[in-house]
Amino acid sequence: MGNAEVRLSLPPGQDADAAELAARIRQLGQPSMRERGVDGARAYLEERSAAGSAGPDVDHVHDATVDVPGRAGVPVRVYRARRRPQAQAGAGLPVVVYFHGGGWVIGSVASSDSFCRRLVHAADCVLVSVGYPLAPEHPYPHAVDSAVAAIAWSAAHAPEWGGDPARLVVLGDSAGGNIATVAVRRLLHHGGPPVARQVLAYPVTAGGQVRAGGHFGADWPLTDDDLNWFSDHYVPDPALRQDPDVALLHADVGDLPPTTLLLAGCDPLVTEGLTYADRLWQAGVRVDLHLYAGQIHGFLTLDPAALPRAEEALGLVANAIRNT
Repeated sequence: MGNAEVRLSLPPGQDADAAELAARIRQLGQPSMRERGVDGARAYLEERSAAGSAGPDVDHVHDATVDVPGRAGVPVRVYRARRRPQAQAGAGLPVVVYFHGGGWVIGSVASSDSFCRRLVHAADCVLVSVGYPLAPEHPYPHAVDSAVAAIAWSAAHAPEWGGDPARLVVLGDSAGGNIATVAVRRLLHHGGPPVARQVLAYPVTAGGQVRAGGHFGADWPLTDDDLNWFSDHYVPDPALRQDPDVALLHADVGDLPPTTLLLAGCDPLVTEGLTYADRLWQAGVRVDLHLYAGQIHGFLTLDPAALPRAEEALGLVANAIRNT
């Protein structure tokens, strides 16, 4: 890194597990999210998540609502790990605030439940999964406003769950990664609770620009057409699509916390993810960049039974959390 623009040159081959999964989906002839429409895409994700593995038991789970000034309350689900015998007595657990992917349009606390349980079990942490408001009913900046409130709420309540607010981690994947890092920057600039680390998996960083002909932009699980469809719902006003809180590549990223960044080489978002990593590095932010060259978009949160390397990525994220 270190160049003004990162140019990507990667071999096109997918890892064996990713290629096998993508081939199975293609054989089923499943329509894209855009073809399903908003309601159909949401229903499909919830049904698919409910049919998957339930995830491990954890010590404690409860649902709550976060008040957001000027907005409707936001549902959250709080998980706490079972303390391991080797855990230091009296030490507070890391507190992870998680923002799910889904193009700002689909996804929920319920559809993220299995992944959250796997991560809490692996990382020995408290995790707050945030059901931020979705577009098109709630376009930008509704989700970001709710994210800021949810992070502040999580820090304030951390001691109640055995968490340490000084070990606050913000995690997001895909559109959730976009929301997560925007919220972290807002808190930084407006006196919010300090975030010790952000963990971003294949975040959207180029905003609402029209994408066409990019790497792997015509293949499952995320196509250029889907990306443009999601972006149109999240930021329907073209005048806002280069806003730094939408298009992160236009933002001042100085003073952001240490960042763990996971990217997939077979993902239309990989080029903008690498460019964002370079922007962070040039601004003096500590960046741990992990490029899974043969993986597809969404690999972190997929069920390891369907995509074995998801377990490896989960372990990497868990290690970053434990060492915060």
